[in-house]
Parts: sequence; C-alpha cells; structure tokens
Amino acid sequence: MNAQPSFLPWLALAGLADWLLGRTLARLAIFMPKSPTVLAAYQGLVTFGQVAGSLCAILALSGMGWLAWQARRQGRGLPSLALAGLALANLAFLLAPPGGWLPVGFQALYGTVVVWLLWETWRSQPSLPARLVALLPGLALLAGELYLACQSLYAALGRAGPAPAALWLFNLGEGLVLLSPLAFFRSSSRAPTGRAWAWALAPVLAFAAFYLLNPSLAGILAIWSAGLTLYLPWPAYALSLWLAGAGFLALRQERPPAAWAVPLLAAGGYAPLLGTQAFLGLIALWLLAQPAAPPAEIFTPSSARINLRWLFDG
Repeated sequence: MNAQPSFLPWLALAGLADWLLGRTLARLAIFMPKSPTVLAAYQGLVTFGQVAGSLCAILALSGMGWLAWQARRQGRGLPSLALAGLALANLAFLLAPPGGWLPVGFQALYGTVVVWLLWETWRSQPSLPARLVALLPGLALLAGELYLACQSLYAALGRAGPAPAALWLFNLGEGLVLLSPLAFFRSSSRAPTGRAWAWALAPVLAFAAFYLLNPSLAGILAIWSAGLTLYLPWPAYALSLWLAGAGFLALRQERPPAAWAVPLLAAGGYAPLLGTQAFLGLIALWLLAQPAAPPAEIFTPSSARINLRWLFDG
C-alpha cells in the first residue's frame, strides 16, 4: 500500500477543528445571549475556526495533488488528470465564482472520480466486507454529489424548483452515511476492546443529550455542520456515531492510514457545498480503497490509550 502523506494527521485535525469549532460550536453560540466575556470568547472561537478552515483548505489541496501524483505513479493517467483538474478548478473558483454550467461540470468530474475509486475498491479488495468499507461511504458521496448536480443542472437550465429525484437521492445518501460505520466495524479482524467502546460512547452521549433537550436546534446544527437532516429516528444516528468511533479505534491499529478516513469523512460532511469539504471525502475514499497491509500489532487495551503520540505514530 502507498505510504500515507506526512500531513495526513494534520489535515484530519484541521478538518475536525473546522467542523467542530467553525461549523458547529460557533453556530451554536449564535443562539446564546452574549455578555462581554462570552462575546470575547465567541470571537476567539470564530477566529480559531477560520484559521483551522484555512489550514484545512491548504492541506486538502495538497492532498489532491498527492492523490494525482499517486494515480500517475500507478499508471492511471486520466484519473490523475481529473484529480488535478478538480484542484485547479477549485483554485480558479476563488478568483471567479462559478456560474452557469461550471458547477455541473465540476460535479460531473467529481462524480467520475468517485466512480473510478469505487471500481478500484471492487477490483483490489479481496472480500465483500473489505469492499464495503469504501463502497458504502463512496456511494453516499456519489448520492450527495448527484443531488447537488441535479440542483445545479436545474439552475443552468433556468428551471425553478428542485429536481424530481433530488430529495430521493438526498435521503438515500443520508441512509448510506448511517450504514457506513457498520462497514468500518465489520471490516476489522479484531473487535474493539471495552476501553475503545467507552471512548467512542462519549460523543454519542453528548449528541443524545443535546437532541433530547432541544430536537429542533439539534436538527438545525446537524444540517449546518454535517449536512444531515436527522429525518430518521435519532437512535439510528447515535448508533452510527458509536460504531464510527469504535471503528476508527479498531482501524487505527489494523490499517492506520485508512483510519484517518473516518475523521476526514466526518469533517467533510454529507453533500458538501465547498470544494475543500468535497476534497476531504475524496482523500478519505482513496485511503479506504487501498488494500490492507498485514497488521503490525494486536489491538489491546494498553494500545488503545488516547494521546497525541498514539494518534500520530505509524
């Protein structure tokens, strides 16, 4: 398997900081009354989120360049050009906002790369559980991109209203998002330990408490920060979040580069409107599509300790 780029952990952390601070906590604070102290803390939070978002954008572009180089090394000339084209188009859109048919072309190129990665996954992975690790999130990315492409196509044609299949595609993709962590969990040859399950339970309890206290605000924040509408019963989202956390800890020991795909997918969100967030999904899908290397060590409670050295080692 290709070695991971040295900046991959920093990309994941920058993406998580942008997601949790810039797109979640900062937006949650909009609804809070602000004393001078709270206002100063809010401004600091927004500034830190903006710095994290800028760093994430730079590293995501670097990641796209790395993907194009890896594809070129493997003799995949057309996918390499497509990846480079997406990165260059994203830079060009900073100077001239896209309009007309440009978003349709960008989304079509993005969808083509996703389909290619799905094919590479099916061709290279030896078993169905190993294939589903990339296929489920990849199909979710594809459904979200088709949803956005339908909207862009209608806008380019000058037609009003959502496309007939748009809502169906969106709901299908959200369901695939919830199923993806199950594939992470099932693909590991070693079950997560009790300590790993306990660590993974922390964000689940926070989500459940927030949802039960204020379901409407939880739904607003979910669509703002992650692109999810929470149209399914909330326990399904809680279970999916728990499996995602446990799957990350299990993958971290068995397939370290692939484990970074979990926070990258979370930071990218579902049906992202920004190129940076869309690139996080592509980088994650590439990592998941790579064949697994032989495990280097056994996943034990002592190896599941959460600290920065453990996160960045390997």
